[in-house]
Amino acid sequence: MAERVFPLPDLGEGLEEATVSAWLVAEGDTVSLNQPFVEIETAKAMVEVPAPFAGRVARLHVAAGETLAVGAPLATFEVEGAAGGTSVTAAPVTATPAVRKLARDLGVDLSMVSGSGPGGRVTREDVESLARSGLAASYPATLPGGEPATARTVISNTSSEEIPVSPIRRAVAERLSEVAAIPQVTTFRTVECTAIDAVRRELGVSPLPVFVRALCEVVKDHPMLNATWTDQALLVHDKVNVGIATDTERGLVVPVVMDAGSLGIGEIASEIDRLARAARQGSLKPTDTSGETIAVTNTGSYGSEFGTPLLNPGHAVTIALGVIAPKALVIDGAVEARPACTLSLTFDHRVLDGATVGRAFGALVELLELRERLDTLPR
Repeated sequence: MAERVFPLPDLGEGLEEATVSAWLVAEGDTVSLNQPFVEIETAKAMVEVPAPFAGRVARLHVAAGETLAVGAPLATFEVEGAAGGTSVTAAPVTATPAVRKLARDLGVDLSMVSGSGPGGRVTREDVESLARSGLAASYPATLPGGEPATARTVISNTSSEEIPVSPIRRAVAERLSEVAAIPQVTTFRTVECTAIDAVRRELGVSPLPVFVRALCEVVKDHPMLNATWTDQALLVHDKVNVGIATDTERGLVVPVVMDAGSLGIGEIASEIDRLARAARQGSLKPTDTSGETIAVTNTGSYGSEFGTPLLNPGHAVTIALGVIAPKALVIDGAVEARPACTLSLTFDHRVLDGATVGRAFGALVELLELRERLDTLPR
């Protein structure tokens, strides 16, 4: 028998770390090849990882609930007839790219840091602790009176409960920090929704898939809505992969309806329902949350009239749908109560200018308001 160490693999685009949600095996258990042996929670989804070997589980390197970096040891297996003894292990210094950047910014040599994370991973706190040793005035280790400064410190006679930050919440925070640097603008349009309401009732769907399919149609004539900014070039995508912001008990996730422009309204509705169920059950696969080219959020689902949606870094456009409700509109010179909603479109000003967005937005509103135009969309 030979031992084979299995490190945490990269389960998604740009994954740096993940949390062990639950072990499906125990040390000493025998497993077969591809048998699910651990549930991993990433910033986007809950994933069952299959056993990479057939054999006996010799060691589980982290406990359920612990977070580890990609490449850090996850489990060790005893494998019959495996050659070469121990397999790939983590590098001598294991740290995420964000921690490595922090070390560079603070002038800390990572080889001098003793990692306190799982598998010896160097954490942000480890780097900051070493930096404090040479810059003591910048980060006090104690409060006045000598009390250690901790996350549970009582401030102004009020006790604060420490709540661990989940991988999804941490990912959202990091994304929002990136978003703050994007020159983004939000513009608004009111849509008279009589036609949308009629079509969605006929098909037995919500307004969201009707809107998504209409958006895909408009992208054909306004392809820059479906572009991505990079430092080297603008990428204009040939398929419209629509990210649908979804609220779950674990936080906000964005599953993706792939190639929505090739689907009918009913097919889009079915796919949105499938992805929403998987998101709330924590069973999304990495392929369900990758490849997004444009994002849609339905703020009307919780009664909001409109909002100012934030961009996914790099993407040109994010659109929010407000609640559909009766509004006083001027129709042929007379004021009438009609079902209407407010659309909010946020765009990256590096990719699009106001006039371009105005024309595309106008085309979208026109399509949504005219029944004869909506009837041309694939059902």
